[in-house]
Amino acid sequence: MSDAEKTPEKDQVCQTPPVSEETKPETTRIVKAGPSVKTYIPKTMDLDEFKKLPLTQQKKLMKHELWVQRADELKEIKKQKKKQVRKRRNQRQAQEAAETGMSRCSLKRQKLETQENSNIGLVLDMAFDDKMDEKEIKSISSQVMRCYSANRQAAKRVNLHMTKLHGKLRERFDTAMPHHVGWSSDHVQMHEKEYLELFDKSDLVYLTADSPNVIESLEPGKLYVIGGIVDKNRYPRLTLNKAEEQGIAHAQLPIAKYVKMSTRKIMTVNQIFEMLLKFIETNDWKTAFMDVIPQRKFKNEDEEPIKGDEA
Repeated sequence: MSDAEKTPEKDQVCQTPPVSEETKPETTRIVKAGPSVKTYIPKTMDLDEFKKLPLTQQKKLMKHELWVQRADELKEIKKQKKKQVRKRRNQRQAQEAAETGMSRCSLKRQKLETQENSNIGLVLDMAFDDKMDEKEIKSISSQVMRCYSANRQAAKRVNLHMTKLHGKLRERFDTAMPHHVGWSSDHVQMHEKEYLELFDKSDLVYLTADSPNVIESLEPGKLYVIGGIVDKNRYPRLTLNKAEEQGIAHAQLPIAKYVKMSTRKIMTVNQIFEMLLKFIETNDWKTAFMDVIPQRKFKNEDEEPIKGDEA
């Protein structure tokens, strides 16, 4: 037996040859593939006619039909969510009625009778009619309706004014929302004139996220203006520039002091309105923001989104 064969097994070292860059296994990436145009069955035309179309036209039609299908699914989901909201609201009202022995109408009437007036004014500036398309006009109309509803249900109502109501927005209120004529003047007043023609300039404060000023409280007797526009950041500094040109005070809410936002501090009109109502009720900005701001807008939902002390 040779010396090599006599070497103890424990002295033998098994070496694995290094893996070169060329021999490294490639990482497999799994990509979820969408439907193929080769196997796609169209919904709006005969399959034989579809196959006769150029490939680009086939892809275009397939993409459009899939988009319509997804839009219908989202519409149905939204419909079901609204149905659930109504169901929960009705259950809550039924529970309140059972606990108090009063009907829903009686409870609503009682809330209105016991509702306090905060003597704080909020103005919805509806002068931006020409800067919104039809879809945005519809959206801002719904937001205004939510403001009115929130003011009726609030423990302390504000003196709510809609100013410069004209054009497409006025038309929508008169046609698609005719019930607004029955709205209580205690909870909203509509004006065709702009706020400068109705109120003293020194009493106005325009609320805009672009302002360098930050308000810490709301003063009775003051009127706080909210820009009634759905702009999706198309018009930066629009409301701030307007306030500066008109020579009226301006400020932003102290959101940054209490909440870490993942996006700009842009809220819908009714969200701003509801935050102000909640602050008037509780005198607590932290509570007002946490109760109204959607959780998705927080920077890190896994952590407590509040910093600083309570107001």
